[in-house]
Amino acid sequence: MISFLVHATRAQSVEGVFCGNLDGNTYVLKIREQGGILMGEWFDESLSQKDFIGKKQENGFKGILDKEGEEQEVEATIFKKKLQMVFVESGKGIKMERISKSLDYDFSKIFPEANKSLRNRIIGVWILKERYRVENGQKIYSEETGKDYLTSINPDGKYLLDIRGIRDVDEKMARELNIPPQHRLKASDLFEMSQMLSWELVGNNIKVFPTQAIPGKNVEILKSIEFKDQNLVLTEVVKGWVEVYERKK
Repeated sequence: MISFLVHATRAQSVEGVFCGNLDGNTYVLKIREQGGILMGEWFDESLSQKDFIGKKQENGFKGILDKEGEEQEVEATIFKKKLQMVFVESGKGIKMERISKSLDYDFSKIFPEANKSLRNRIIGVWILKERYRVENGQKIYSEETGKDYLTSINPDGKYLLDIRGIRDVDEKMARELNIPPQHRLKASDLFEMSQMLSWELVGNNIKVFPTQAIPGKNVEILKSIEFKDQNLVLTEVVKGWVEVYERKK
């Protein structure tokens, strides 16, 4: 699959969010550059996602769209904001235009109904049942597993954490670092920390970030969203931590 990635050539920037129409349906291709390698996602109107990986060419790129092992080879040419992409096997082409250089583009402007539906599904109070990451085929569970911590994803954009979880972290640090009681977090501090985060949808991902920006730091976590057997499954895009939530009744 990745034989075409061996060599990368210098070319104009293709990073950004592209939108186009094929057979009456709207699609979005989000591309980020990592040297000569391109990574990203392809979305349809239901916000169903395919992963994209490609290699820059002099006037465009070659790449693969992949969903659960089902691959489609694509080739594209680009000139300024215009992108012409062809699905190699079918020969079908789609004309797309770069609508944003920012990868945090608000998808509700393109897919308002799907965005609204996804938003309504994730809003609520959720109970954390498992948090783990997979290493060498084995699940490595975090200390949060089994604690039933609550997370509230609010319609006003607030992402509220369970005070109990913050308290437990504080107690663990106090034990490990021998922090005296007078320097421990107070109840008001725990409450304030539980209220510090906000959320927004980016495609079919949720971005969690400090409500008040931290000067000089880009502190945000992007998590993919899935629903399995009525459970909400959030997976950190960068670090791979998987969080399995059950809706609080």
